[in-house]
Amino acid sequence: MTAKTFKSLLNDIRKRSFEPIYFLEGEEPYFIDRIADELEKTVLTESEKSFNLQILYGRDIKLIDVVSSARRFPMMAEYQLIIVREAQHIRKFDELLPYLENPVPSTVLVFLYKGKKINKSAKVGRELKKYGLLTTKVLYDREISSWMNSHISTLGLTVEPQALQLLVQNAGTNLHQIAGELDKIKANMEGRTEITLDDVSRHTGLDKEYNIFELTRSLGEKNRTKTLRIVKHFAANPKDNPFVLVLSNIYNYFRKVHLVHFSKTVNQGELASVLGLNPYFVPEYLNAARRYSAMEMTQVFKVIHEFDLRSKGMGGGHSDENELLTELVVRIMK
Repeated sequence: MTAKTFKSLLNDIRKRSFEPIYFLEGEEPYFIDRIADELEKTVLTESEKSFNLQILYGRDIKLIDVVSSARRFPMMAEYQLIIVREAQHIRKFDELLPYLENPVPSTVLVFLYKGKKINKSAKVGRELKKYGLLTTKVLYDREISSWMNSHISTLGLTVEPQALQLLVQNAGTNLHQIAGELDKIKANMEGRTEITLDDVSRHTGLDKEYNIFELTRSLGEKNRTKTLRIVKHFAANPKDNPFVLVLSNIYNYFRKVHLVHFSKTVNQGELASVLGLNPYFVPEYLNAARRYSAMEMTQVFKVIHEFDLRSKGMGGGHSDENELLTELVVRIMK
């Protein structure tokens, strides 16, 4: 049985090709909730929901009662929809086996099993694989940009690469929150279809000139004047730019520059894949690699390590974050 993906399930639901059973499990609640919301929106019309929609909670019910409800037939509708939220609190999932072996085609039964995974080697787990089984995982930081770009596309929008970069900086990893922010941006675009840097700056309050990406870019250019101007802005807004986060971003930036030096390709498309970047940004890293030789990169990483220790009160020297950041960037650009 081919494993179900979020996209394949979503597409089938929108085509009204429903599974009799959906088991939505795992660590990322966004994908679980999106499938459940789409089913609630699609399976029944508003007038059909009065008699044919049941929302149950795993803390409050027994599985045998869920099965009993699932065996009923819809009233004046093609389907009935049963959504079991908090299904991770249900015990004795073996009681579902008889129904799994012979589900009612006119019932769409949905389990939201958040934060856990069913045992796939047990008989229940093996049977669930025949239906709408979706296992979700939390996205890594490096995957957020790709997911966000894909989600923007589903909204019928495009996004400027620099605007996407600024969105990623502000996003964190809460997909529900990110989706909500993108909805708000779309609502204020007045019919335009491309999210610009100005849209993001206006909505998030992030300064399009004074942010971590502009700082790393100016460091890569060895532009001392611009770099120190951004650092001065960071010093005036320390809560928005904690040293540990800035240092982490500087390290990640130069790690990519280092990869350019040791990459076996000069093709920008291939380099984009190696660096995990939008191809739009590859020339920036190529230029930085020209300004920082491979030998200089060794010194850059020594400096970053030194300042990481100093920020933690080790390695001697002062630990004032604003002074540390100023000294750090000056040392890097030497």
